[in-house]
Amino acid sequence: MDTLLIPGGADARLSDDALDNANLDNLTALWTAMGAKPHPGHVGMRACEQWPNRFWFPREGALPAAHALKALLHQLPARAQVPVFTQDPLLVQGLRDAGFDVFLEQRAMHLELAQWQPTPAAGMLPLQRVRSATEVSGWTGVASAAFGYHIDVAVIEQLARHPDASLWWAELGGERVATALLFRTGVITGIHLVGVPAAFRGRGIARSLMQAVLAHCRDSGARYVTLQASKMGEGLYRQLGFASRFAIASYRRN
Repeated sequence: MDTLLIPGGADARLSDDALDNANLDNLTALWTAMGAKPHPGHVGMRACEQWPNRFWFPREGALPAAHALKALLHQLPARAQVPVFTQDPLLVQGLRDAGFDVFLEQRAMHLELAQWQPTPAAGMLPLQRVRSATEVSGWTGVASAAFGYHIDVAVIEQLARHPDASLWWAELGGERVATALLFRTGVITGIHLVGVPAAFRGRGIARSLMQAVLAHCRDSGARYVTLQASKMGEGLYRQLGFASRFAIASYRRN
């Protein structure tokens, strides 16, 4: 795993632009840890041949010519999800020409933990780290219920063995009601798969979970946290102090 190089030294404060890059580096490093490999169709393109099914182009470097891009996109499997990290009209047009359309919109966000102030009234759910194979299977079930799609337990089992990854869940009244996945790259901790199954929503669980997650990240030495918020979660993250930065659109074939 590459370590984030900080201009000005390890104690220097990262600019918003540097944090934007660090956010995407963390996200793509996570997908790589989940099993993504180089794709033979284009230099620099990487692909997850199983969940999370992400196929992405390098942020730096030229795309294939239009006809080659269209041919490459047509060859991708139906399950392929292609994220567009920044405004790239050529890629967007190529995706649309190949029958892809937006199915997921997220907002890249970050927070400097030194600036974070917990809200005492919201409380913090006790976090429990997932360690055993049985717990990994249970965590995957809770996360699948929270997000409404199947999460591949084999991928999560592989990720659970990665030294920079950790799985967490929280209990309320004896039931496991929320999940989170943390993935560290240098001074950045990426927060992923924060989920609460529908049956437990409306009780402030997500806020209490996030407060506990942020406290854990701060106490474990992270300086910044990053995430990619859905429309459902963006308001909560803004209230917690996250800076909203840029949109990420993921495309899938219709």
